[in-house]
Amino acid sequence: MMTLLMPSHAFPLSRPLISRHHKTPVYGYCNGLILFGPDLAIWNPFTRRYKKLPRPDESNARFVCSGLGYDSAHDDYMIVLISEVHRWCHQVWIFGLKSDFWRRSRDLNDDLIYDASPWALGHFASGALYWAWKIKNKCVGFDLAKEVFFDIPLPSDCIPKSIFSDSLVVFGGNVYCRTLHDGTVEYNLLVSEDKGGDVVGVSWRKEFTMENVTTIMSDVFPLRPLAYSKDRNSILLGEVRGVFWHNLENRTKQSVDIAGHPVKRGYRYNVCWENLVSVGKDSAFDGAAEEVTN
Repeated sequence: MMTLLMPSHAFPLSRPLISRHHKTPVYGYCNGLILFGPDLAIWNPFTRRYKKLPRPDESNARFVCSGLGYDSAHDDYMIVLISEVHRWCHQVWIFGLKSDFWRRSRDLNDDLIYDASPWALGHFASGALYWAWKIKNKCVGFDLAKEVFFDIPLPSDCIPKSIFSDSLVVFGGNVYCRTLHDGTVEYNLLVSEDKGGDVVGVSWRKEFTMENVTTIMSDVFPLRPLAYSKDRNSILLGEVRGVFWHNLENRTKQSVDIAGHPVKRGYRYNVCWENLVSVGKDSAFDGAAEEVTN
C-alpha cells in the first residue's frame, strides 16, 4: 500500500495485520478510514492508528457483504457486515465507532448472489452503502441513518454487455453504473428526485463515455475513475499499468508520473482524503505492523 502526499511523490505505508500467510483485503473505505479483513480492523493511515474489532456475536455464518460509511445524522462512522444464514435470509450487523459495539439490525430476506466476487464491497455515497446485484439487475442500497434497504434497477444493458467485475463506482461524491458497448465505456449517474427532503424517485442518466481506453487486462483489473479535474473536463483514472488523465472532450490521455511508485501489475488505486478522526479507544500505533506476524 502506498500514499501520495505531493502530486509527484509516493511512499509506502505500514499497514496493520500484515501476515506472511494471509492477505489483508480491504472491506471498506470512507473519508480516509480503511476497513481491513478478514481479521477485522479499522485504520486511519494519516494518524497511523488502528483498532482491532471483535466479530459480531452469533456470527458463525459466512459474511458475504461489507461496507464502511458515515452517518451524518448521528455523526458516526458505521461498519456494516451482512452474513449469510441461508440463501434467503441474511443477518445485518452494524458497528459504530462512537458506540464501540456490534448490534444486529433488521434481517435482509433476499437472495444475495453476488456473481463477481465471494465478498461484496459496499460503495459509500450520500449517506448510504451500495452493492450491485447484477444477477437480478438491481442495485441494493442501505441507508445508514434509517437502517433500511432499498432497491434501484440497474440500466437495462448493464448485465449482458458489461465485463466489469463490479459495475458500480463512486467518485466525486456520486454513484455511477458503468456499461460497455463495443469498446466504449458509458458512465451512468444515479440521480435522486427529492420532495420535501425525502427521496421520491431515482433514475440513471448517461453522464459521459470513454472510448479506446480499455486495456487487455480490463476484464480483470478494470479502469477505476478516481477524481475529476477542477474544470471537470478530465478524469483521473487508475488501471493495471498506472495512473493517467483522460480528457473527456478530445479523448486524449496523459500519464501521471509518480516518483517512488514502481509500476506493478495488480495495483488498485483509491482516492483517500486526509482525515484526523479517531478510530476509537484501545487503538494502537501501526508501526507495530512493520514486524511481520506469523
